[in-house]
This record gives sequence, C-alpha cells and structure tokens, in this order.
Amino acid sequence: MSPIDLKDPAAFGQEFLRLTLLQGFQSLTKRDLELLIFMLLERDGAIARADSNFTVAGQLRVTPAKVRALRRDAYARWRALVPEQREAALQRIVATVLSEANLRAGAKHVSERSRKEGFLAIRIEHPDDQQQFEQAILDVGALPVYERNREVVAVRFDTLLAIAERWGYLQTDPVQIRNELNKLAPTSEAIADLLKKDVAKLRWQDARQALNSLGAETIAKSAEDGLAGLLKLVFPFLPG
Repeated sequence: MSPIDLKDPAAFGQEFLRLTLLQGFQSLTKRDLELLIFMLLERDGAIARADSNFTVAGQLRVTPAKVRALRRDAYARWRALVPEQREAALQRIVATVLSEANLRAGAKHVSERSRKEGFLAIRIEHPDDQQQFEQAILDVGALPVYERNREVVAVRFDTLLAIAERWGYLQTDPVQIRNELNKLAPTSEAIADLLKKDVAKLRWQDARQALNSLGAETIAKSAEDGLAGLLKLVFPFLPG
C-alpha cells in the first residue's frame, strides 16, 4: 500500500494545533485525538474519501472494520471541519457510487429477483456518505433496502429518478428525453410507444414513465452499457 503523504502539511499542523488548544491543552481524550487526526487526514486528501475501507486500512495498518469505525465516529465528532453543502455532497456521493466499477462491485450482493424488480445494487463504504444517501432516499418517500451486505443498498430505478427530480438534476423537457432515449434504446417497446405520441401532446409524465420502464428493464437484463447511458441522462454530472 502507498504511504500517507500530506498534501498541505503546514495547514494540517496548524489546524491540529488550533483545535487541540481551542479545546484546552490535554483536555481531548486519546479517542478524540485519533478521530481528529483521521478527519484532518481525510480533509487534506492524504486519505481519499472515495477509497475503500480495505485500501485505507492498508495505509493505516489497521483492519477495515477499524477504518469504518474511524470514519463513522470522526464525522460524528468533528463534522464541522468539513462544511459541505447538501447539494454538493449529494452530487459527489452520486458520482462516486454510480460509477460503472462501483456498480459492478455491488451487483454480486443483490439477488436475481431484486434485479428483475428493478433494484440496482449500490455499494457505499463510507458511513457518512451512506447516511447522506439513505437520507436522500427517505426524502423522496422510499426506503433503503439491504440484502447480503450492509454496505450495499438496493435502490429501485424509479427512486433514483425521484432523487434526480427532487434536486433538479433531471432534464424535464419530454421531447428532449424522448430523443435521448431513442438514441440509447431505439428498439425498446417503451420508446416505440413514446415515439408514436404527437409531440404537441407529449407530456413529461409520458417521458418519465418510458425512462423508468427502460431503466427497470435494463437493470433486469444486467445491461451495463445501456445502464450507464441512462444514469448519465438522469444525473448529467456523472463522468463519461
């Protein structure tokens, strides 16, 4: 594993000294200091927030379970050190968890039955990111579903659509959606029905239903290439 190299050692040291003196010299417990050091390492970027618990465990020479506990407790104790706006946080989290590599890693943790029901397996190792993503699911009236691994949440495609609508990410022009869907899956029955509709009478709800239907169908077939294009349409800020 690569060693930990601070990107800004001066800022790290200055912030550590400021906070330890602010609390009162020697007033912080050993656990407080561990959590503070970990939080400052992650804030500096010396430990990447998107890295797996296994990767970080190798850097710190501890177990992955220890890293998960550090991540959970550090954000509970020192969250004010990372003042991230909710929208920016959600975009960052979605861009990480919906990457093709991450979706492939999570796919083995969801059953065939769940896939056929339109559930997508999303792996989220960072406890703070998991909590925020779960809240986004709850905010649109859905519930997080877990199967074989607590770090993998099963989310229906229509829930992802609802999240995208809730935060204003999704293109809501029905004609634009129809054109994009036709490029992605011109042979789909849902898209064929959409193309039959008069453009003047085309409603957003028609396009949304077709998009959701195609998403569920793509997940059921485990068609990774098609899914990547659909997710990019739902969340335009996704890379690729």
